[in-house]
Amino acid sequence: MKARLLFIVCLLSLAFPSFARAGSEHNLSGYAWSSNIGWISFNCTNDLSCGTVDYGVNRNADNTLTGYAWSSNIGWIKFGGLSGFPTGSGTFSVNASVSGNTVVGWARALSATDDGWDGWISLSGDGYGVSITGSDMSGYAWGSDVVGWISFDAVAGAAATLDVKSGGTSIVGNNSVEYGTVPTFVWTVNQANEFCDISKVTMGGTAFSTTTVHSSGSMLGSGLTDAAYTFRIACSIGGAATTTIQDASFTVLPQAPGFSLGSSDAVEVQFISPTVAESTSAPVFVYANQAFKDVVGHPSVTVTISGTPTLPASTTMQYSFDDGLTYGSAASRSKTIVSDYSQGFSFRVKVTRLSGAPEFIGPYTVTLSGAASGYPTATKDILVSPSMVVPRYEEL
Repeated sequence: MKARLLFIVCLLSLAFPSFARAGSEHNLSGYAWSSNIGWISFNCTNDLSCGTVDYGVNRNADNTLTGYAWSSNIGWIKFGGLSGFPTGSGTFSVNASVSGNTVVGWARALSATDDGWDGWISLSGDGYGVSITGSDMSGYAWGSDVVGWISFDAVAGAAATLDVKSGGTSIVGNNSVEYGTVPTFVWTVNQANEFCDISKVTMGGTAFSTTTVHSSGSMLGSGLTDAAYTFRIACSIGGAATTTIQDASFTVLPQAPGFSLGSSDAVEVQFISPTVAESTSAPVFVYANQAFKDVVGHPSVTVTISGTPTLPASTTMQYSFDDGLTYGSAASRSKTIVSDYSQGFSFRVKVTRLSGAPEFIGPYTVTLSGAASGYPTATKDILVSPSMVVPRYEEL
């Protein structure tokens, strides 16, 4: 059935090469949408085909609707000049026309062959209908099993759309997007022959672009810096001039002053004797963002041990924030970082246990905390893992 419909559509496109002048001379344009057959174009200016096949639908002075709409799946849909209308609950057996703000009557798909599909499209009936204000149409029409429901709420020219989301929620139109937000760009392309480019058309901020998109999809962007953003999807058909442009705009706030702690994720502690183990040095850094650094006086960050693990009986763990071997308890260990925070410092661990004490197995979690007056505390967990140095004996 589908193959035959496509063949009929091809014939019809040849049979109607020169309709009465349309395009800009017809006052309805844009698209309607059917989930069964896709987009329905109401004017050749939508797809830049006016130079080849000039078509459109017009609202006349007497409020009748005449002309042709086009579907790439079912072909021409005729308004006006029809007869033999079907009947239905709440329908009017007339050609399509406007009564007040309500569209009444019928249109018809010309590719219908009356062998199970008659092609009639009802523009109003019980519980549904199309409304028109000026040249803007809204509401729903019914096209039976083949066409199904037709939505006239589609935006004129909306053959493609662009959204920008964070955590599944759109941020378009938001003027308070947080600094560092990682966006997801989501686009729909509803015409198979539509080719689209997505790009940022404003200055500053984080860039994103992708080209020759010809189907719906999504892509993860990079963390956003503070700026006013407008991303644009621009589409064309068959390499012609751009026919669809839609913008997605939002504003990202400046970065809030702050800092974080960084270090290696694990510290290896080796028992070089049954009772004493020491670790190698692990680097610890304070990563401060520029907004934090720019605060007058460069606020200092004090790093302390905020939590000690529960150890086996008769086992103690001491810490050092120095490059030397000066160890102390958690309560006595702290290090203040000043200047531009470009230098890190070493973190070391020493474990002592009494002879015969339970084995130090681990790993154990040691938490470092960084504090600066007026700012949230930053933490970093470090895993302390023990290991035994097994003596090796070689015969000389």
